[in-house]
Amino acid sequence: MDYATIQDVIALKRLLTTDEQNRAARLIPIVCTLIRYEAEKTGRNFDDMIERSELVPCVDAFTASENRAEYSLTKEPRGFVKVNINGEDLDPSSYSVEGKTLTLNAVPPTNALIYVSYSYRGLFEVAKGVVCDVVMRELNTPGNQLPATSYSESAGSVSQSYSLPNSSGSIKLWPSDLKALGLKRQKLDAINMMKPRRGC
Repeated sequence: MDYATIQDVIALKRLLTTDEQNRAARLIPIVCTLIRYEAEKTGRNFDDMIERSELVPCVDAFTASENRAEYSLTKEPRGFVKVNINGEDLDPSSYSVEGKTLTLNAVPPTNALIYVSYSYRGLFEVAKGVVCDVVMRELNTPGNQLPATSYSESAGSVSQSYSLPNSSGSIKLWPSDLKALGLKRQKLDAINMMKPRRGC
């Protein structure tokens, strides 16, 4: 399971060209593997960390449109999902949820108010954000440039300078990414217990 999709990158960051979407499709699984690898280095399983993370309550609101039975939730629900239409709770058998898609068995009246209550794993959303950040850093780094902190281009009398967000060209998680994911290890100063103290 990946922690983000191309649609997440577009929704959270910006529109992508066809080439960028193709690159993002290859980058997302790599970044997810990096996250799992960093967790393993700390002796933990990141997927287990997500399942044990805090459940955050959420309510999505929609206005029913004509002949529409599917609605996209803002988060991926975990556990029970409650649907209320015009003040009445629906029987759970009258709707289904797959991923972030809510499907109603019957099309509600046009302009009906729909409220969907559920909970989601907070750490999963953090991981999604980190994956999107890393992918965008890669997409914003020109693939045909040499490793450098900055470069400039000129055409006639017009020139422009750039700073590369990832000048090494390698796919990596920044310390801020690891901190957000709860994977940044604390360094402890070593104490030499064999060294005699002064005055002893």
